[in-house]
Amino acid sequence: MMSFSQRVGIIVQARTSSTRFPEKIIRKFDGDKTFLDILLSRFQALSIEVPIVLATSTNQKDEKLEAYASKYDYPVFFGSEHNVLDRFIECSKKFELDAIIRVCSDNPFLDINLIQELLDNYKGEDYLSFMVGGQPSILTHSGFFSELVSVKALKKVKELGNSQCVEHVTNCIYKSPEQFNIRFIEKKVPEIIRCTLDTENDFENLKDIYFNWYKTAHNINFKYEDLVEFLESQDELLEKMKIEIKNNIK
Repeated sequence: MMSFSQRVGIIVQARTSSTRFPEKIIRKFDGDKTFLDILLSRFQALSIEVPIVLATSTNQKDEKLEAYASKYDYPVFFGSEHNVLDRFIECSKKFELDAIIRVCSDNPFLDINLIQELLDNYKGEDYLSFMVGGQPSILTHSGFFSELVSVKALKKVKELGNSQCVEHVTNCIYKSPEQFNIRFIEKKVPEIIRCTLDTENDFENLKDIYFNWYKTAHNINFKYEDLVEFLESQDELLEKMKIEIKNNIK
């Protein structure tokens, strides 16, 4: 169980200036609905209260994201556009966080229960996340997982000065078990499942899930296994996901 001396918050990493698919998280469908709306609304299913912050960049184009956070009474932090590591450190400082759960805004069907599992299992490690198919879940394309990292570890990464750690934030932590205290929780997800939003084809696939499963399920607190069960009955959709996985290897 998480120590009450540790202040843990959720930081949602978001921006609109994706070179491959600009404004992907705020493209509208089903009226004014966006996948950022879906993600932000689902945090209300958490059983305990933790700070939730939308962390974006100082790029003027990202100012529009504040309106989305405001809908759900979440504060917004504006930080470095390209130095995401520094953005997280400064955001943590402003909101007085000792550790953060990092959430990528392009994963609208993130499993909220797994965030709760991270909180329940946190024992002060530098890094706590999930292992899926022999690799850290952050490297997978399922879109179900988040990761918990201590601010102390982030500051240590910054001190090391490795430029490869600036954008991806945690790769220099989970790849360096000799320098950091890391722990993984084992999970299983079929490799063919892709619920992350990176391309226009992903957008169409996620819309398929939204209209044919999520909207009718009326359960924002679903477990990822429930979504996997639905997807395994959708041969055509799985084939589309397979193509996107092949074309967008992490």
